[in-house]
Amino acid sequence: MGLPLRERLGALQERDFRLLFTATTITALGDRLAGIALVFAVLDFGTATDLGIVLAARQVTQAVVLVSGGVISDRLPRHLVLTAASLVQAVGQGVIAALVLTGSASVWNLVAFHILYGIGGGMIIPAQAGLIPQTVSPGRLQQANALQGLSRNLTGVLGPAVGGLLVVAASPGIALAADAVTFLVCAAVLAQIQIAPRARVAAGFFHELREGWRELTAHTWLWSSLGLIGFANMFYVGAWAVLGPSIAETELGGAAAWAAILTVGAAGAIAGGIAALRYRPARPLLAASLAPMPMVLPLVGLALAWPTWAIAAAAFVSSLGLAIHLTLWATVFQQHVPEHARSRVSSYDALGSFVLIPVGVALAGPVAATIGVDTSLWVVVGVFLGCTTIVAAIPSVRAIRAGDPSPRSA
Repeated sequence: MGLPLRERLGALQERDFRLLFTATTITALGDRLAGIALVFAVLDFGTATDLGIVLAARQVTQAVVLVSGGVISDRLPRHLVLTAASLVQAVGQGVIAALVLTGSASVWNLVAFHILYGIGGGMIIPAQAGLIPQTVSPGRLQQANALQGLSRNLTGVLGPAVGGLLVVAASPGIALAADAVTFLVCAAVLAQIQIAPRARVAAGFFHELREGWRELTAHTWLWSSLGLIGFANMFYVGAWAVLGPSIAETELGGAAAWAAILTVGAAGAIAGGIAALRYRPARPLLAASLAPMPMVLPLVGLALAWPTWAIAAAAFVSSLGLAIHLTLWATVFQQHVPEHARSRVSSYDALGSFVLIPVGVALAGPVAATIGVDTSLWVVVGVFLGCTTIVAAIPSVRAIRAGDPSPRSA
């Protein structure tokens, strides 16, 4: 806990991790700019339901590509997989920016190019999960995960603020174009990473899929929590990504208020990332399972019509807990899943966690229109707390302790 700053940032002394960190920081900044821009680009000509359709198109595509992305990332050099994925996303986002800037955007052409964008996104998750441990020494693994999260969250403070200003003062298309450029820069940096070549894989595609599934089911703590996490995410993301901006547009003053909430939330994530550099719980997976519980606070604020500053404060606490959760979960995952199958298991993990999100995003608007926005938010609060509590009660989740060897080295 008392390590000097140089020690806590020691992962950045390792060349390959430093390149990965730089690349992901650049693209994270662009994504934060584009996130708020896309929301209000769609709301300029459509409804909350239209926004849900656009977001769901990307998320469905990512879910479909994830498992294939895991196999590819366990076969090929993972940094090159990430490079190719960044180039695909650059093309998709570049066309979307052009459509918005020229006033040609519609729900369906945005859906088409979000599908292309989602193909790249589906490759990134398993490739990056497997690449981080290849770029840093084992003793610095949690530190590297914390720094990755801290990078995303630092850019999250600047990105929504600048993105909100661009939406108000200029056009959402400018922010979307900037995001496309960051993907090109990211690809150029990733291509410089040098990692040891991997053994050639002779097994067939479906054999590797089955092998990845067997590895997943060998870890009780992992498979037993996936359904609950996925169910909670379906409800939560739909409410936050669709109903949140809609409430901001109608009750809080529009893009500026939502940008302020996201910016303060990102500051909370920075605090969580800093805490994760130092935090070493005795039961890391249990701590990771409990840390997201404050995420319901912003939804409570939206349901009770809190002022913008109060919802922003709740978002700060929410993001702090989420940042700690992500760091601890990723570290336990990387320590306990063997390298040769890490991307495939990561793809199943991500699929289980996120596959239902497009359903929640697509249905959030219609359900809220039927039962009311406030009722929808309270249902989400109850589901999220219930699922989180059950995950924390799973014996295998509670059993993992800091310093436990992985099953392969035990």
